[in-house]
Amino acid sequence: MNDNKPPIDWSDRLVGFGAGLSSALIFAASTRGTGLAIALAYVCVLPLLIGAAGFSVAAAAAGAAAGGLFLGLAGEPLLGFSFCLGFALPGALLGLLARWTYRRKSPEPTLLPARLSPGALLAGAVVLATLSAWTLAGGLIWSSGGFDRAFDAALQEYGPALDKALTKFARIAPQIDLDMVKRVAVLGFPAAVAASQTLLLTFNLWLAARAVDISGRLGQPWPSLPETTALPRWFGLAFLGALALCFVNARTAVFAGAFASASGLALAMQGLACAHALTRGHSSRGGWLATVYAVALVGVTVAPPLLLLFVLFGLAESALSLRARKARAKPEKKTGESNGSDPA
Repeated sequence: MNDNKPPIDWSDRLVGFGAGLSSALIFAASTRGTGLAIALAYVCVLPLLIGAAGFSVAAAAAGAAAGGLFLGLAGEPLLGFSFCLGFALPGALLGLLARWTYRRKSPEPTLLPARLSPGALLAGAVVLATLSAWTLAGGLIWSSGGFDRAFDAALQEYGPALDKALTKFARIAPQIDLDMVKRVAVLGFPAAVAASQTLLLTFNLWLAARAVDISGRLGQPWPSLPETTALPRWFGLAFLGALALCFVNARTAVFAGAFASASGLALAMQGLACAHALTRGHSSRGGWLATVYAVALVGVTVAPPLLLLFVLFGLAESALSLRARKARAKPEKKTGESNGSDPA
């Protein structure tokens, strides 16, 4: 028997199928608009990821597809399509990556590394979320007959709701061109979708991995996230390039902004992980981390520009490898201390 590929029996397939189907049902329940429904929306992909990572990827994907088909046939074709595009497909692919790398008991010669790091999985979540946002934006542009028509239709659809919100904003900053702000907000809708999708996929992947790990079905120990949440080195350059493309024109900004927002969020997560790793062993670690999370909380609730600090920290980690420098400095410090105490 090949130890690298643990056998999957019919009970695993049944659990995986049920997990994928559960994700579709939770997604359907999350569309009711209540507070509980909104909370369910953030964990609707969790059963699918658990089923894919711990039991059977094919069965979990089949269950999610069956659920999406059921939603479509039940009179909500758009609902079923949205679930399949935004949750089932990204969740199944991300679950496949997690299972492929953490269920293996020994390395095999393949095109990909024997074991993907959490940082690589985070990058995968960014790519999947960006592709979902691009597909959504492209579908709206195609169905509307062009970019300008799609943009005008979006302004007519969401303009009144934005006007109510911007009325309060005008009291604080009366010199701001509110019409321009409204147009930018509409153009930024795919970017918001990509960022929220990245956060949703990442959070649920972490929950799923922990659940499967506790059950003993992960196959590999789940690594320490502060030290292993390291994005590929090119990720920072890709983020800066996408950010620059946002200023070319409106059409380019729609698609470049989606990747920029998703990758920027991933860099902020890397920055947060780096803060945890760099303060490990420090006598004032609790105070430093409390300050870091206080800044994050203020940024999320009151002052979003503060979150750029985490993005910049993530970029610094990508460019300078701060955690690796700290790891290399430890033995050097010990050597220096021993030399200093040497009478010679």
